[in-house]
Amino acid sequence: MRRTAVYVAVASMMVLWGCSGSEPRSSAGEEAGKEEIVRQEPVTLSFYSKLTPAEFESYIARHVRVKFPHVTLEQVEQKSATIQDLITVGNVPDIIWEGSTNLQTLTPLKVMADLRPLAEKHKFDFGRYRDGIVDNIRSYSENGQLYFLPFNVFEFALHYNKDVFNKFGVPFPKDHMTWDEVIALAGKMNRQDNGIQYVGMRPPLSTNRTQMQLSLPYVDAKTGKAAIQTEGWKRLFDTIRNMYPGPSTVRSFFDYRDEFLKQRTVGMMPDILQLQNSDMAAFEKEGLEWDVVTYPAFADKPKVGAGLFSDGMVLSAGSKHLDLAFQIISFLSTDPEVQLNATRDGRVTALKDPQLLARAFENNPAAAGKNLKPLSEMRYPASFPMSDYDRKGLSVVESKLKNYVAGKGDVNTMLREAEEQLEKAIAEQKSQ
Repeated sequence: MRRTAVYVAVASMMVLWGCSGSEPRSSAGEEAGKEEIVRQEPVTLSFYSKLTPAEFESYIARHVRVKFPHVTLEQVEQKSATIQDLITVGNVPDIIWEGSTNLQTLTPLKVMADLRPLAEKHKFDFGRYRDGIVDNIRSYSENGQLYFLPFNVFEFALHYNKDVFNKFGVPFPKDHMTWDEVIALAGKMNRQDNGIQYVGMRPPLSTNRTQMQLSLPYVDAKTGKAAIQTEGWKRLFDTIRNMYPGPSTVRSFFDYRDEFLKQRTVGMMPDILQLQNSDMAAFEKEGLEWDVVTYPAFADKPKVGAGLFSDGMVLSAGSKHLDLAFQIISFLSTDPEVQLNATRDGRVTALKDPQLLARAFENNPAAAGKNLKPLSEMRYPASFPMSDYDRKGLSVVESKLKNYVAGKGDVNTMLREAEEQLEKAIAEQKSQ
């Protein structure tokens, strides 16, 4: 297991003397003017993360060094061991870096601490986060627990290739378009040119973007049964099918990123803003002409974007230093200097601070001149109960959605088969 130790020197205890002139005070005055600082014993906390050592130093360690000089953070890199491995050997980290949509993987391990008592004790204000974020975090628990503090959120956008639009004389998309409007626009670019097939739009890279946007649960929270045969799921299937020019074979939705970025035969791609996970400056040097507008919304849900996708921090329930660990993660999650440093790099703050948001992506040359400001105007969708079976639900739904897009069955049959498969998987998981 590889560990990157972050060394923090312990500051020596200082005694501050009050003075009333150049001469020392009398003994009584000395005692009255003395401000005694309580010594804090050195503490080492383990921090499990997928960050590289360089990222860990830049976003986490150096800030903690200044704020908590008595603390040594020891990074346990995610690639070196799984949480299950660490639990097995009795070495559960104090702090766990995780994605919000992966919290269900930790639920069966019973490793997450409820942050509500700690937040109350330390008078932490959840109201400083953007509207909807806390409700989305709470949806990953059964009884309103809060297991997660966000470090950054992922913005979503509708990316478009200017050259494809110009080739076919189609006007660029605008902010706050609906899915129906974007699909109609895409239809004008489903053409061949010099033997090359162009496509107006590809769907999001994962179905969970649209599923969360429509607030569609895989499982009914009251009955614990699969809940796929609904009008909402039918709407999702039909919307995504309509993004294709006709019956199409889909290997993986993630393949579409290369079609847009490298092959450049796609007019529009709605998904996580690629400034956050692709080297857009390099693609620009290779000739990609692109920009973004806001993520498409459903007509009856104006300005409602994809759900909460966030990287952040969880505390281990068994930590011997829960109070200190909470103080550290709440500091990292909300301190303006910490958050500005990350936001400028593209790890955009979860705080509803317009001054911070205005500085997003400053350090990325590909962000210059891009239409980024409206992206943060989108609202998070209504939260709904998540379940331990959602990952299986996503796998089942995407399999049936691919069949539907390929013309291998009608929507009602696909939804029924998906629900039956998920129900069977739930029963099998419960029996283990």
